[in-house]
Amino acid sequence: MANLEWFPVSPVLDEQGGFYALKIADETQESLKPVELSSGDQLFSQSEVLQRSISVNLAAELGILTSTASVVFNSYCFCYEVMLFTDKITSTPIAGKIYGTRWGAGLRIILNVSDFKGDTQFKFGAIAASAELGLAKVEYRINTIGFNDSGMLSMLPDPGEFDFVTYSKIIATSAFVKQYMADNLSKLTPQPFQVYLSRDYSNYDIDKARSILYAANAVKARLSLLDAILKGKGVYDENLIRNFYAQMGITDERAIPSKDLKKRANQFLSF
Repeated sequence: MANLEWFPVSPVLDEQGGFYALKIADETQESLKPVELSSGDQLFSQSEVLQRSISVNLAAELGILTSTASVVFNSYCFCYEVMLFTDKITSTPIAGKIYGTRWGAGLRIILNVSDFKGDTQFKFGAIAASAELGLAKVEYRINTIGFNDSGMLSMLPDPGEFDFVTYSKIIATSAFVKQYMADNLSKLTPQPFQVYLSRDYSNYDIDKARSILYAANAVKARLSLLDAILKGKGVYDENLIRNFYAQMGITDERAIPSKDLKKRANQFLSF
């Protein structure tokens, strides 16, 4: 099972037991369901703090994006999880895609990081430091998975800017969660919070990035939206081209981008 990796996913399931975030529009296709637990499985057999960064596009696809923030080139999503869990692996992937499911409970923190300057590191503490110094814009969301404890609410940071104080409160809450879970295993309900997928699953991010870069170059070349769509037809994503032009303030398909927009597109490409 080479070329596979774990991806965080929203644990919400639909009425058929499939991942709601991964719901397939074509109902003739097999639903993307978790690999089910069996009666003999040892629940919560592993404990780990899990960290990873993924593209905003992929975070939206997996249902973990913190908001409806627009997808821009200079942004990414960071996931920090304090979990007790059990892995379920299969040699016959569900719907040809899901090779495993990580069932667990714990604390999940999602950061949307954008407008970052310099060499922002993809680590929780480094992101907090960057936000504190004004080197990145950070939105955050905190979720408990598989349990609910009202006493924890007072420990969580209030809504607002993500900075080092927020980070410190989250770390303190994480320590509380670890102890709470160790002392209250009977109160935990395992949820499917990660899926084991081929790395190829995220390759579409490359294709989408190419579409965005194509659109930026089209604006730089002062092509109308219509010309950009026609020239990229069958190669680049039309919706992403339209979205990029819309972000530039262009909605008229026949309008020629101004010299000022050409300059903005060039600045975008220089990141």
